[in-house]
Amino acid sequence: MLSSTTSSFMSSPTKRPEFKEKFVEISEDLFRGANLYTTDAQKIGFWEDYLILPVNTKCITRLIQSKSEESLLDLKQNLGGLFLACLEKLELSDLTHSEKTRQLNAIAILTALLRNLFSKKRLNHFNIISILTGLDEADVLFSKLVKSIQHHIQEPSTRSGTLQLALVLAAGSDNVNQNGLNGYFMPNDMSVTLFNVLAEDSTETSNENDRRDIVMLLGMLSNYNKYESRNPYLSHLKKTKQIKSLENIIHMYSATFIGLRSRYIELNDDEETLSKSVVTYMSRLFYSSAPAAPTEAENSKSLSALPSAQTALLLPLFDLVNGNPYFIHTIVNVCSKLDSESSTAPATTKNTLLTSFISFASYLFENNRTERTNIYSRLVLTILLRLTEENSVMNYMARDGSAAAVRLCRQRSPSLPLNKSSRSLFCAILDDMLLFIRHNIRKKLDLTSYKLAFSIMHRILSFVSKHKIKLNYHWVELWPSLTSTLHFTAQRLEELQFKEEFPLFLASTPRVTIAFTMKLLEQQLISSSCQTMVRMTSTYLYSACPNSFIPVNQSVNIKARAGERTPSITQNEFSNIKLICNHFKPALDEWQAAKNIKFPTPEQVMAIISENYATLELKPMDKLDLYVAFNEIPTEMGFFRQVLRVVVIDYLEYYATKISP
Repeated sequence: MLSSTTSSFMSSPTKRPEFKEKFVEISEDLFRGANLYTTDAQKIGFWEDYLILPVNTKCITRLIQSKSEESLLDLKQNLGGLFLACLEKLELSDLTHSEKTRQLNAIAILTALLRNLFSKKRLNHFNIISILTGLDEADVLFSKLVKSIQHHIQEPSTRSGTLQLALVLAAGSDNVNQNGLNGYFMPNDMSVTLFNVLAEDSTETSNENDRRDIVMLLGMLSNYNKYESRNPYLSHLKKTKQIKSLENIIHMYSATFIGLRSRYIELNDDEETLSKSVVTYMSRLFYSSAPAAPTEAENSKSLSALPSAQTALLLPLFDLVNGNPYFIHTIVNVCSKLDSESSTAPATTKNTLLTSFISFASYLFENNRTERTNIYSRLVLTILLRLTEENSVMNYMARDGSAAAVRLCRQRSPSLPLNKSSRSLFCAILDDMLLFIRHNIRKKLDLTSYKLAFSIMHRILSFVSKHKIKLNYHWVELWPSLTSTLHFTAQRLEELQFKEEFPLFLASTPRVTIAFTMKLLEQQLISSSCQTMVRMTSTYLYSACPNSFIPVNQSVNIKARAGERTPSITQNEFSNIKLICNHFKPALDEWQAAKNIKFPTPEQVMAIISENYATLELKPMDKLDLYVAFNEIPTEMGFFRQVLRVVVIDYLEYYATKISP
């Protein structure tokens, strides 16, 4: 029988010494401030041994995050030595296999080091320079780093890792404009290099990711203090005519928007067919291992995390659309080429930049519930506005061959009528605007975004009216959405009237759109029920929301501010609304009094309006298709500074997982 002492000894587990990777062990010494070497020969040997080890970036992250800002400043000697050793490896060429390994490891270490130093709240870029190079050597060493980055982006073997390093260096703590290290990218302009790499032919997934990284890098660098000084990256982005790189950028965006949309569909397949529904139901019935359908609350929570971080690529897309006319020209050419290639294919197989962008926008607009998604929604609206101001884009969408079946979001009610056939892209964009208007009505109304949506509709309606284009569109869906917005704002005048945007929102864009829509409906609609619906809604709006209109006897001409998107109209130009209301309302009042009916049904109102329709005369409204073109400066400067912060934060979060193995 075993003694109690022996039994206790045998039952207790044997404690084994903790195993540490050599990289972790040396890194801990480095961040403890240990004396790593005493002679130059030892110094060379130490860094050679350290950089050949497999990199553990999680270890670097843990060590930096565990240190205070003050203690990191005390590690200048060791961290400065690490930075210099990595930089020396980046500058080497014609490498052996082991030296190539050290070079790749140096890139990974610098990326993790810079990212985590930037994440320390009380370390500004001057502190980081002091830690890594010292202020005296900063200009020389960081210029060398940027030149090395430019060189390694051209090399396929080091491109992906170097792009991550460049993006971390450009992003800083998340405020690109306050990151002084970006100043080293400006005199060492690598725009030509970046566009040359974008022009390379490749269908590999890794290279597609590299293209996204390059475009994102261009987006960050071209927005660095662009309102304060000349920015070489922005200048090149606006002027480049390098057709192959622009084509590859367009194809990259098409794939990106399809990918962004797929994340929404994975959570909620809003076009699930009956056969798919039956299969799904049966699989859950007969196979206990089949996953349960997510609840509405679970879907809502998951959707709140969307769109994914690659949405940050919207910023450089705006810069290209807004600033480079040749990019617009290339969009039209690429879309036209795809149209001709897919002319014999099913309509659902045609994915161009325009169709994928319009489709993604619908999912974003229907699931816009956070400040982040609100910023992206406004940015998407701004891009769509700029596209609808381009004659070449509008002429392309007016062609018969450009028609496509665009998948639009149906994840929330009320949904638009399902249409899977090919339609004009004008119809798809109008549907996007209706989805935005319907699903973003809330107490704190985003007046600026609503003005953008109305302005986009105004551009399209102006174009199709001017060119006498008949759209096969469900117009009956358009008018209630427009009028309900004005009704909503009229009910909340006390809450909204003190907003800076409110007077011009109420007096200009919606009124222009509504008045012009009436003119268009007169030309396009044959159905008397739709026409009378328009007049009935006008009568209701005028009687229910009198404060939303300029008083009849008041002469008003509200001038647009610099950069306003639609010129305001005078009382005379808005007279048709009054004519309609003054024509039909007395007839309606007289009928109600004669019949002693206080609340007539919609059918009764429509019957009365139909009886009096023939005597209605409207005035011509020739000025309603005029508008002031979009201007980023100075009106939108504050917004785009905000956008820049959001896209950088998204990028940093997205790449945190790529930096760690």
